[in-house]
Amino acid sequence: MNRIAPSPAQRIHRRHRVSFTYGNRLLEGYRGDTVATALFANGVRIFSRSLKYHRPRGLYSLDGESSNCLMEIDGLPNMRAEQVPLRSGMQVRAQNVWGSPKRDLLGFLDAFHWAMPAGFYYRLFHKPYRLWPLFQNLIRRAAGAGTVNPDWVPGRTDELHLNADVCVVGGGPAGMHAAKAAAQSGLRVVVLEARPWLGGFYDWRTARYDQAPLFERSRSLARELEGLANVRIHTSCTATGLYGHNLVTAVQDGGPEDFFYQRYLEIRARAVVVATGCTERPLVFEHNERPGVMQPGCAHRLAHTYALLPGTSAVFSVGHDLGLEAAADLHDLGLQIVCVADCRPDGHDPQRVAALEERNIPLLKGWVAARALGRKGVEAAVLTTTDGNATRTVTCDLLAASAGLSPLTGLLSLARLPLAYHERTGFFLPTSMPEGLYAAGRLLGYDDPPAIELSGTAAGRSAAAQCGALDVGTAQEAHRQLKDRHRVMRGSKLVMAPGANAKSFVCFDEDVTVKHLRQAVSMGLDVPELAKRFTAAGTGPSQSGIPGHNLPLIMAHLRGESAGTLRPTTVRPPLKPTLLATYAGHPMDIHKKTPLHEVQERSGAVFHRVGVWKRARYFRDDPTGRDEILNVRRNVGIFDGSTLGKFRIFGPDAEKALQRVYVSDMSRVPAGKLKYSAMCTEDGCLLDDGVVTRVGENEYYFTTSTSRAGATVEWFRYHSRHEDWRYHLVNLTDALASINLAGPKAREVLARLTDADVSNEAFPFMGYRTFRLQGRVPARVLRLGFVGELSYEIHVPSSMAATVWQWLLEAGRPFGIRPFGLEAQNVLRLEKGHVIIGQESEIRTTLIDLGLGFLWDRTKTWAKTVGAPALQFAENQKGRLKLVGFQVDGTRPPLDGSIVVDGSIRGHVCTCRHSPTLEKPIGLALVHEDLAAAGSRLHLFEPGDPPEYFDAVVVPVPFYDPHGKRMKS
Repeated sequence: MNRIAPSPAQRIHRRHRVSFTYGNRLLEGYRGDTVATALFANGVRIFSRSLKYHRPRGLYSLDGESSNCLMEIDGLPNMRAEQVPLRSGMQVRAQNVWGSPKRDLLGFLDAFHWAMPAGFYYRLFHKPYRLWPLFQNLIRRAAGAGTVNPDWVPGRTDELHLNADVCVVGGGPAGMHAAKAAAQSGLRVVVLEARPWLGGFYDWRTARYDQAPLFERSRSLARELEGLANVRIHTSCTATGLYGHNLVTAVQDGGPEDFFYQRYLEIRARAVVVATGCTERPLVFEHNERPGVMQPGCAHRLAHTYALLPGTSAVFSVGHDLGLEAAADLHDLGLQIVCVADCRPDGHDPQRVAALEERNIPLLKGWVAARALGRKGVEAAVLTTTDGNATRTVTCDLLAASAGLSPLTGLLSLARLPLAYHERTGFFLPTSMPEGLYAAGRLLGYDDPPAIELSGTAAGRSAAAQCGALDVGTAQEAHRQLKDRHRVMRGSKLVMAPGANAKSFVCFDEDVTVKHLRQAVSMGLDVPELAKRFTAAGTGPSQSGIPGHNLPLIMAHLRGESAGTLRPTTVRPPLKPTLLATYAGHPMDIHKKTPLHEVQERSGAVFHRVGVWKRARYFRDDPTGRDEILNVRRNVGIFDGSTLGKFRIFGPDAEKALQRVYVSDMSRVPAGKLKYSAMCTEDGCLLDDGVVTRVGENEYYFTTSTSRAGATVEWFRYHSRHEDWRYHLVNLTDALASINLAGPKAREVLARLTDADVSNEAFPFMGYRTFRLQGRVPARVLRLGFVGELSYEIHVPSSMAATVWQWLLEAGRPFGIRPFGLEAQNVLRLEKGHVIIGQESEIRTTLIDLGLGFLWDRTKTWAKTVGAPALQFAENQKGRLKLVGFQVDGTRPPLDGSIVVDGSIRGHVCTCRHSPTLEKPIGLALVHEDLAAAGSRLHLFEPGDPPEYFDAVVVPVPFYDPHGKRMKS
């Protein structure tokens, strides 16, 4: 590995060698290297091939602005090798090559660039139409970068949700000073930095400020921040979005010592400081993406951060003072600098010009690189004056090229701030900033250390003032000092080099050149948003990283207009490509437990996930629940129904709200009695069902299904939002537990716990009573019959639920009581023909389809009941699916979801089980209405290997106790 002498600014650890494979080669790097720098140290210069032309591409930048270094790393394609830390045992492969990066068999496509004009895939291949399927397949195969490995498994993912007073995006000098200023006010501060360490563009610079090299100054400040208890720093963490109310999203890559592979963060802040700095604006000239062409900042960082000389002899073509500094600095490290061409005619930093003169490095003011010579690497550079009147050719193997600087305003764009062209800096900057959002540093055009640091301090103090931790006058003082003592830099106005055309690339990812943009303009697609879609500029993996700033400038130039007349294209989140697994988060089983979870667990319950809940599916070792079912039919069972929605609604207009969302006439709900009703969607489909009772004047108590418990309040609120109704709705779901006591001996058990009269005469079916259990625990008791037996639903405070459960078990011991789970309940209600929403219903089924049309009161049109107009339309509609009961020929029931077939698909099985009570398979199915009559034969298809067929017959429902004598007695 060819490295230069160690220096204090370097980030590699020479004592720790790291082995990795590249193709079939075993290579070595150092800890602290990235994959790209380790490959560069081992002599790799061609990293990939371009998407369309298969042109050779090399190391261009170190922050992933282009697709030049996209590689497959450990089986994952499209990894930015410049940003992936090197780890032992990594397997690295080139992608988008047929053969090898050096000898790509598809390299001949470059000679046919003339056959691929702008938008050629839109305009060609469609005629003759019969050939389109062939071309379509070819285009699809050629599209995209890399090959997805479906067997690739990500490492552990993680997520963090933070609340902070101030979130600082960017850990450079401005960001660190902003964080320090906010933290000194006692605020909680979160700092996000995309690189593995703080420091920003100070990190590799040896220029001195305040008697210290900039890299030492940044590291000292970083240590100071890391020592503050109220500052939380996340490195290798890129902000991906900025949303309303200062919600910042970010993605953090895990390092060797982290427990996660990638982490998703959401930071809700009271104030946000954006100090993301600048990137270098690519210089557009012929062959500007050849291996050996790189940004000056990339060359500078390679030397100081990774101890790598980027070449042996170099030409610099720059448009900013940092390029002059890099040239002088690299000369001192051993790189031969042939000359420096600066496209600016004047305005150069005198100290940096003097540094070049001291080293006898020619400085060509008003000159620019016009062409890179060489096939697979730079062999020489053609320089020209900016007016194109003079040229010269210079031999070199490195061309460090940049047209100037470009601010990283992605987050500000996501905040929907309008950007306008700033004449002095040449930047597109926001015209105004909302309260709570601040910008600082190079992003605003400041380029000297005092101004950058002061702007960070000013932004941090403003954020502190926004949070109320600092008086406004103190914050404004820093802004006054900044305005009085410092001016923003004068940026480069060069758009592109003279003669830029067919091989002058505006977008490296999609091989879009100046010629393509000319073609787009000539066809009337002459604004950036249209040209972007027509030419694909900025639609590749790095999005607007390379073309973002240049595209509107070049488009304006081609239209014959001044810079700034056009705006950059829209920026959309996420700003960094992110794995879907990262958004999904770590597969933690986050769930809710009922108040009776532990007591059921001690009884041998087997729990399954049901929505957000863990619920007892069955007890002991019988997943069919056969013994539980028969015990409910013969003796008495106990069931945890605490997940049911439980609500109190009261107020002068409570009844109006109920009339609006329930299909029945709720004015007929008597005290002490329950009314079963349903809610519908706007299209008349069943949304929810439950019971309602009147518990006082203008006060009701009602239940909903488990699935709707969390959405009921919003449903009422939404459908009464235009009314001036006065009512209050309280969700009691978690406050109250529900225990279902069911079976022919349920009355005897309940009578042992209360002095209240629970006889059939005093407490009839569909009755509602309140009394105390054991004289102590208040209970709301609803007499229902969901499982088809004498049944009491007992609602008690959640804190007392386990105690009441134990009381019931003790009282029911002489009667053979035992708990039953969801599977037993499912079969019990199936035998009774009762519907479970989402199981016997779907998005298309109305109340009428399910045989529940009797619930709908057709006379209360004044109530504007949700779904009533749709029910009127659907009432006489033909050809709909209807819910029917069926009995299967044979002993094994088909699986839920099996298909009803009759030459075509005619419906599907909703639920089918073997009934222990009836000793035969029964089920409910949604079938076409011409199969819904009793006695109709159904043919059921169960997919599988092999598939199976079943025969069944439609029978009346309920299957069990059709007259309801058992639940009413």
